[in-house]
Amino acid sequence: MQTELVAFLRLDLIFEVISGIIALIVTIYATKAYNLTGQKKLSDLSTGFLVLSVGMFGRVIGTWYFVVRFGIEGDSSNIIIAIVTIAYGVSRIMAYLLFLIATRPSRHIETEDKDNMAGVSLLLATMLVDPALEVLAILVLVGVVIQAIINYSSTRSKYALYVLVGFFFLLLSHILVAQTTTNPSMYLMSQASQLLGFLSFLVMLYRTGKEA
Repeated sequence: MQTELVAFLRLDLIFEVISGIIALIVTIYATKAYNLTGQKKLSDLSTGFLVLSVGMFGRVIGTWYFVVRFGIEGDSSNIIIAIVTIAYGVSRIMAYLLFLIATRPSRHIETEDKDNMAGVSLLLATMLVDPALEVLAILVLVGVVIQAIINYSSTRSKYALYVLVGFFFLLLSHILVAQTTTNPSMYLMSQASQLLGFLSFLVMLYRTGKEA
């Protein structure tokens, strides 16, 4: 069981590293887009993904150093996992609050906005998920998705659609994570959903940069 848990953790960390790299790339593209357009929303989006990527890399480093290297058994390891999980959860909620600000509807729609803005054990899943933080993240992301739907309904632009798809997959990722306490296999599915969300943002920002 120890070997299976470590193997699962390593696979989870690989997903997290890939997601962190994509989030960092999105940060770079969002910053470039902000420098080109001067839109405050792109600045908020860039900051949100920067916070998200820092949290991801922090979780990978903390989990690898303290858990995989020294083992995952014992009370001290459980405490370390809990601290890393809570710190990561808080960083994600901070990022999602920035996304909530970034996707808030404008008081008036400008033409520029339309063009530019666009079987592992249950124990492991329990250690990697903080239910209270997941519920809070889901509530914030529901607000983000609703605002993204409103923005897309108002502009009907392909960039707004990319944003909507990206946040939808992030919300789906957290919904899947919330189910891991009863179905641990949902955890890796949530990671895949998160990757799809990040890729949607990356495509949106890449196309925005090419067309600017």
